[in-house]
Formats: sequence, C-alpha cells, structure tokens
Amino acid sequence: MSNEQLKNLQERIVESLQALESTLGSRQKIEEIVLEIIDKTPKQFLLIEKLLTEKKNAEAAAILHKIKVRYSYLGLDDAYRELSEWEDALHSDQKIINPQVPLVYFNNINMHINETLKQTSYFPQSDPTQGDSLPLAGKTVLVAEDDEVNSMVFELFIKELGADVIVAHDGNEAVNRTLDQRPDMIFMDVHMPFFSGLEAIQQLRAKGVKCPIISLSASTRLNEREQSMAMGANEFLIKPANRVTIRQILMKYLI
Repeated sequence: MSNEQLKNLQERIVESLQALESTLGSRQKIEEIVLEIIDKTPKQFLLIEKLLTEKKNAEAAAILHKIKVRYSYLGLDDAYRELSEWEDALHSDQKIINPQVPLVYFNNINMHINETLKQTSYFPQSDPTQGDSLPLAGKTVLVAEDDEVNSMVFELFIKELGADVIVAHDGNEAVNRTLDQRPDMIFMDVHMPFFSGLEAIQQLRAKGVKCPIISLSASTRLNEREQSMAMGANEFLIKPANRVTIRQILMKYLI
C-alpha cells in the first residue's frame, strides 16, 4: 500500500471505531472487539488456506463471510465488496485459476488492518485475557448469538476467566454443537435464524442436556422470560449484559 492508501485506511478505521463506540456506549467494548479482530482474523485466513487446499470451497466461503462482516464494522466497504465477490465465486464453484492469489492479497490487506488497529487508542496495552486469575480454566461455554459483535463481546468476557468458548450463530447450530461438544454452560439468544433460542433450549432439554442455560434477549417483554424458563432455561438476561453480570453468572454456575 502507498502512504496515501495507508493514511486513508487509518482514517476510515478510526472513524468507524468511534462511531461503533457511540453506538455501543462503551469504549471498553471497542477495545475488546479490536483485540478479538487482531487475534482471530489471521487464524481464519490460515484456515481458509487449508480449506482451499482441501477443495472445501463452501467451508472457506463461510469463514470469508465472517471476516467481511468484521471488515464492515471497520468501515472498509471496498474490502467488504471484494471479499463478497470471492465468497460468491467459492459458493458457485467458479474456477479460480490460482486460489492462492486472492489469499495473498487479503492477507496483505489484513496485515495492514491489524497494524493500524494496534496504533489506535483502542488497542489496550495489555490483554485482559492474560490476567493472573483464571478460575474457569478447563471449562467450556457455548455462546449462541447471531449478532457478530454481541458474540465477540461475550466471548471476550468469558475468556477473561479462562474458559474456552464455542460460538453458534443460529438455533440449529447451537443444538448440534452442544450435542457434539458438551459445553459446561450455554448463553442462548432468544431471537436467531432457523429456529429460535426457545426452540433450541426445548430440544436440548428433551435430549437430556442438563448444563445451565442462560436465555438472552434485548426485549423486556415478560412473556419471553416466562417462555424461556418454561422451556428449561436457568436464568434470563436482558441484553446488552455487562461484564459484571456475565462474570457473576459464570461464577455462580461453574465454580
């Protein structure tokens, strides 16, 4: 990238992070999202490379979809469009002469994005997940949440206590991943695609899953709380839940 392109990239990222902070109302959350992007995106590109080598184009496209949504939060509309074109090509099995070419191109872009993120004031000097106290080490928590930002925030809060995190983005995936990986606890969003969190809770309880399930909703309607408890949830939380509340819930059920 030229110096002018880098400067433009930096300006767009900072402006977008500031807008996201205004929307979420928390600088701390933005710092956590920045850490998550820096940590996770390079690993996802490595996985894409492996999947392309194995000719698993649909699986690679699914990961590209997650990355492009993350880029949209950073105001990188051009990168979003280019990733969408690559994603569409993989979904339609279009012949790409050398599938490694776009991979090298986007790896280079992502390197500049990460370096830019590290230079912003939103990049904390220390990673809060590396604290001395990790009381939930060895535990696994599933977060079923279709909103990318919400799932990242929950994941970071949970990892601060040392637990591993499984993420599901719809009710069907939540049920399948729970049955396959048997987490110690579940945070389940009520409103998700395919079938709702309420249906997912009902199915899991019917299949004998006994771990604590915390139902989540941005709605304050009383019937959602009652329905969640009737389906088998242990507790009901209104989103957005803050760090203190999430930590209290985790410690209550997993210690």
